[in-house]
Amino acid sequence: MINNIKEIEIKNCIVDEIQIRERTDGNVNLTSTKDNWQVDTYMLARFMNNLEAGNIDNSGIELLEFVIKRRKITETNSIVLGRTPYVQNRTLEFIDPTQTNESYVYSVVPVSKNGLEGKPSEVSISSEFAGWFIYDKETKSTLAFDKYFGSGKTVEYQLNQNRIQIDTLSQFPQIYYTPQQYHSFSLSTVVLAEDWSRSGNEYERILNNFILQKKPFLIKGSNGSLYVCDIGNPRVVTPQNAFRGNDYIEITIDAVEIMKYEDYMNESAGV
Repeated sequence: MINNIKEIEIKNCIVDEIQIRERTDGNVNLTSTKDNWQVDTYMLARFMNNLEAGNIDNSGIELLEFVIKRRKITETNSIVLGRTPYVQNRTLEFIDPTQTNESYVYSVVPVSKNGLEGKPSEVSISSEFAGWFIYDKETKSTLAFDKYFGSGKTVEYQLNQNRIQIDTLSQFPQIYYTPQQYHSFSLSTVVLAEDWSRSGNEYERILNNFILQKKPFLIKGSNGSLYVCDIGNPRVVTPQNAFRGNDYIEITIDAVEIMKYEDYMNESAGV
């Protein structure tokens, strides 16, 4: 690869398009195929009374915003997590509560005023946590299902399928399936009262901020599960005679999967 090219001189030829890119092997390829602008393009000259030169991160095109993307380290397609306007000399901080226990590649991609994406800046990370969590993308609030008394809790979830069985005059019935397919499960956790509060107040907070909102929530588990669900039907167990140090609730909710994770993320990112 040739780096730091300062000057290009072309002689004794007739061309109708010249493209100069960063990711080359140093060879000059003559072809009749015309290419579009790429993320590593430095110059694209089509000789139509204009000259497209300079990539986004080289100040050749006006920068509009940054797009934050994420993909699993084993995948090539990324999910758009969010967008932020470009402000010169501003430090960008982004927290992603929507990942599960995987290895990921995060990308910050510059986007020009005409919608062209520039070369991304990438970083690889590994996520690790224990328990199950409900996340509200609108309020950025999280409800943890990670505490219990006694032996460890288990989560039993099932795949619901619309299965139709038709009995016939032959030996075996006919089985048909519709496209409907979704998971359902229940989650439980112990919620401890804060020093300045009571467990009943904590239940009201969970009720008002999550259960009564009646909207999709992201639910993720430390085993890699990731669902977008509607939650409801809360059940609560609490000591009858509660005092400080013994004031807690154990809350159980039901969750029903209602949409694909990719659709939920694209919707939240404004895609």
